Amino acid sequence: MVEIRPLSPETLNQFLEFMEGPAFESVPRWAGCYCQHYLNTAEQNSSKDNNRALACERVENGKMTGYLAFDGEEVIGWVAANRGNNFIQLPPTKDEAARILCFVVAPNHQGKGVSTSLLEFALKDLKSLGFTSVEAAPRPGDEFDITAYRGKLSTFLKHGFQVVQEFDERSVLVHREL
Repeated sequence: MVEIRPLSPETLNQFLEFMEGPAFESVPRWAGCYCQHYLNTAEQNSSKDNNRALACERVENGKMTGYLAFDGEEVIGWVAANRGNNFIQLPPTKDEAARILCFVVAPNHQGKGVSTSLLEFALKDLKSLGFTSVEAAPRPGDEFDITAYRGKLSTFLKHGFQVVQEFDERSVLVHREL
């Protein structure tokens, strides 16, 4: 059974172990991201070491949030879910809006509903934290390739999201009130 827990200073080491272990076995070129891309300014050094240090700092000060999926004590998945405007590489949004990005599931757990469990938990928890809406930017279709880390459009639509605009050539912006 999959258990979802928020990323916190207490789960930081497990997050780091996941990011440095099975998280990017399927896409090795992303190893070292530590889910910092959308939190970093264009000027910030995006090296593995710097991203790791920034992830640690941001978890400690609350600027990086999300959820970890566990099988027992083993982390098998991750989703970044944060105050929308903390993702500074994306256009600004309302202060009370959250954004969900970057699903990562260990290869041997892919296709087993881990991402859906992460999304469902995030929606409930974000509402309890006072967010009034949530946005995401999945690919326009459900084909899987290495850029599909933002989740499947059909999964978001099944969970009450609506497409509001094309975000860029590879994704659409979806929105849901909480």
